[in-house]
Amino acid sequence: MLTTTLTKDYTDKPHESVACPLCETENDFVLATKGYPGIPVRNVICKSCGLIRINPRMTREGYEAFYKEDFFEYLNPYGRPAYVEAIERTTDDSFVTPAERFTLPYMLPYVKEGGRVLDVGAGFGQIIYLLQKKKNISYVGIEPDPYSREVAKDKIGIDLIDITIEEFFKQDNGKFDFIHLDQVFEHVLEPLQILKGLKNLLTPEGIIYIGVPGAYNPAVTMDRFYEFAHTYSYTPAVMKKFADKARLKVVSLRDPYGAALEVIMARDDSSYEEEKMNHFTQGADWKDTVWRLKRKEGLNFVRGTVKNVLGAVVGPNATQRIRAAIDSVLGYRY
Repeated sequence: MLTTTLTKDYTDKPHESVACPLCETENDFVLATKGYPGIPVRNVICKSCGLIRINPRMTREGYEAFYKEDFFEYLNPYGRPAYVEAIERTTDDSFVTPAERFTLPYMLPYVKEGGRVLDVGAGFGQIIYLLQKKKNISYVGIEPDPYSREVAKDKIGIDLIDITIEEFFKQDNGKFDFIHLDQVFEHVLEPLQILKGLKNLLTPEGIIYIGVPGAYNPAVTMDRFYEFAHTYSYTPAVMKKFADKARLKVVSLRDPYGAALEVIMARDDSSYEEEKMNHFTQGADWKDTVWRLKRKEGLNFVRGTVKNVLGAVVGPNATQRIRAAIDSVLGYRY
């Protein structure tokens, strides 16, 4: 079990019950009652549409305080210091970051040369930097975490603004050719309203990229999958339902085992062809999703037991090699 350097106990903050934003009901099956960082977090799956959400959850005020004050401490056990060190080398042409290697090639064909980009939850600004380099884009970047904004400015040369997306919607900021949300959509409190708002910011042929932890093919162990910062979790079928409700079309989707779920969306009246329907079968049956998540919990148990036994037999020097080999067989990616 991972431990956190987070000192505040957010379990004592005000909580609220929330209906499913897709079905507007509370027809729920309880998946888990605990989550990272080892605190009570009640995750449920909607039996009508398959959307996974925390219910009840902290109120907006609690989450806003958490992201502004404690998000970095919360993420420390994920190896964030080493991750930051890698990101800081984005401007080094001799070094290729994971995002540049895996994510950028997928989204780049949909980015207009010289286009206008909105990055929501821009992190350290590396995607903006890379899109400037590859496509000569102009940009607006939103990031609530002050440490991330500092790194983006000082290390990458990218200026990000401290504003919520809800506040951004109330301003007149024009239209965008490409809107980027990577590891952000699982954190929002009103996903359907956010998606509708983003759709209104698109140019006629504009694109929305969304990357989230996949709930049908989880890339991490279940003690990391369920966490109180992830208010919602998505499958391909659920993402299609969100797109339909927001009057968007899914242009492309990829959900490889052991990696993020990535979705490319466009306005429903755009000229893009929609992704084939058979790509949206994963997660269409909520019982199938539950079975896969429970199966992953079983694999976690086997993984931990085998590691402990073999580690005791071969000694500490070989433990890391054993862990890497087991994780490779089971499809874990960090």
